[in-house]
Amino acid sequence: MKTIQLNKWLLWLLLFTILSACSLPVEQEPGLTLALSKERKSENKYSDWLAHQNIEFEFIDLSLLPLSEALKALEKADGLLLTGGNDIYPGWYGKEYDTARCGVFDHGRDTLELMALGKALEMKMPVLGICRGLQLINVQQGGTLYIDLPTDKGTGDIHRADQEGWTEHSVWLQFYDNFPETYSNQLTAVASNHHQGIELLAPSLKAVAKSQDDDLIEAITLADSNTEQFLLAVQWHPEWMDYEDGFSGEIAKKFLLEAEVYKQEREQKLIPR
Repeated sequence: MKTIQLNKWLLWLLLFTILSACSLPVEQEPGLTLALSKERKSENKYSDWLAHQNIEFEFIDLSLLPLSEALKALEKADGLLLTGGNDIYPGWYGKEYDTARCGVFDHGRDTLELMALGKALEMKMPVLGICRGLQLINVQQGGTLYIDLPTDKGTGDIHRADQEGWTEHSVWLQFYDNFPETYSNQLTAVASNHHQGIELLAPSLKAVAKSQDDDLIEAITLADSNTEQFLLAVQWHPEWMDYEDGFSGEIAKKFLLEAEVYKQEREQKLIPR
């Protein structure tokens, strides 16, 4: 009799365990993983700007990792965002003799971002560049920069007030590659804060937007229209603009959607992460 009761107790315990396991919440599909070359510490964070699109993601701040670890972490990402920041060392584009008109350099960051961009392009990962990010993409692809717009073009006050002040100026979107077609061939005001810019555009890139006032290149994509690689870079700062603005929110949305496509394709091809 005791044996029968014990077996019933064990049977009930097993049944309870099975039912409990079935009632556990289903594990949700993980969101995107984005690599940011360097995030801000306080206001106007790039991650906040992206998060406004209500697409789930986590991000890796590559600047907080040693070079080898950062490049390894990039392999797990679904997109690379090259953010704004310090001037790029002129030696990377053949003007090492002209450093006096530059700001402070971060050689470690230059190296990390140039290598990260090369790796992302090799992996055909979506890439978005903002301000310095646009300049770095052009340099990495073989282009050059104006060292100082105020002295090289006489138009520095259009793009930056005094030494670090923000300005607003109009940009003309010439082509809508990677932009919504509704923004083609029209002027739009953008937030700006930079004293350098693209001088000679790398042959592999195409200018898709220019400043109305001085014709400075303001946005670039890859010149090869047949490539499946998504690359878009803007000279202005969409994360400092109204998130609902077409030149702000639509850029974030496009990048995130491209990252989702990349993630799905990787999973379908069973590419190891």
